Amino acid sequence: MAALFSGVGSYGFLVIVARNTSVADYSDFAVFWSMTVVVGLGLFYPLEQETAREVAGTPGSVARGLARTVWSAAGVVVVLLSVLSLVFLTPYGQEYIGSALLICALLVSFAGYAVQFPIRGFLSGAGRTTSYSLLVALEGLMRITLPVVLVVAGVTGSVGFAYVVGVAASVSAVPFLFGRDRRWLAREQPPFGLFVGRLGRLIAAAVSIQLLLNSGVLIAKALGEGADAVLAAQILTCISIARIPIFGYQVLQILYLPRLAAQWKNGQIAAARVTIGFAIRASVAIAIVIVVGMLTLGDLATALLFGADLVLPQDGVLFVSVGVAVFLVALVVSDGALAVGLHTVVLRSWMLALVFGAAATASAALAAAGTLVTSTLPLIAGSIVALLSLAHGLKCRFSQEQRKATGLLK
Repeated sequence: MAALFSGVGSYGFLVIVARNTSVADYSDFAVFWSMTVVVGLGLFYPLEQETAREVAGTPGSVARGLARTVWSAAGVVVVLLSVLSLVFLTPYGQEYIGSALLICALLVSFAGYAVQFPIRGFLSGAGRTTSYSLLVALEGLMRITLPVVLVVAGVTGSVGFAYVVGVAASVSAVPFLFGRDRRWLAREQPPFGLFVGRLGRLIAAAVSIQLLLNSGVLIAKALGEGADAVLAAQILTCISIARIPIFGYQVLQILYLPRLAAQWKNGQIAAARVTIGFAIRASVAIAIVIVVGMLTLGDLATALLFGADLVLPQDGVLFVSVGVAVFLVALVVSDGALAVGLHTVVLRSWMLALVFGAAATASAALAAAGTLVTSTLPLIAGSIVALLSLAHGLKCRFSQEQRKATGLLK
């Protein structure tokens, strides 16, 4: 319920910003939003996952070595991101992001994530599900209420709304950090090299996934001129609607992944095959619904929520919806591969997808295919490559286990 509330907060936030800024301002905001998604889910969410894994099942301790390690890693990430953000101070960088003040908003969001995601990881690993849910729900609530306050105060530019992301992330987490009971923070420090190595692999895969999913907005902003200048904003609104089923799936992961992982660990190979087969078939069905639904109702939904100026042309809706649909199926197969221990295959597949996505962008640009095709093709090409690679790895894994079982029977 908290995750659903958070999702409603995010979508409500985007709608409020779109309705209270110009199309040009929203194009700048679209780039800012895509960057925060790539950084938040690509760099800091893996830190939450690895922290939760380290905390889960370990007894409390007087020492807080793990907390120091986790926040040191978060601090290093923020520093590196801050240094990389200096590129936006160049003339082209400022033209790309739209305003130097949006750079400051980016830094605020990075700092907010560095506070929030480690706390989420500790709460999740320690089994403090109520506190975790309250944190997630509080952020979603602030993403709706703060923009409304800004609108009432007469704020109309994208910069003011951009600061909401970092403020909501940090403020929602701070009450838990300074609460009276902080036993969930007390854990021994793990082997530093092992922790960093696992975190690095998770980050590489997550960044590849997020860059691929948000590539359309980032590329469209870089290439869009004249009539194509609003394309980044239009792609963001189209993706925001098309990817609603992906958000729903991410909420349902709590049912799918533990079940599959438990079946695999217990040697129930046939049951695991049935579980992942059902998940893939369901994702294919939803993928078809995404494409058909966007082609028939996408224009109406976009105009109703975001405004008629942000409606993507019909061929763009087709490209975006197909890309999101294939991406959803690939994501389901990817999570299945993780559940059966194919971490290396997952990492390789998504990095390979990113490479093929970049190659598709370059090819479309050289062929002068137009900004729309050049921006939307990477998600389609990369998702297809990831899906094929992941499906092959998963098939080999099940075949290997089947051969082992047959050998034991003989």
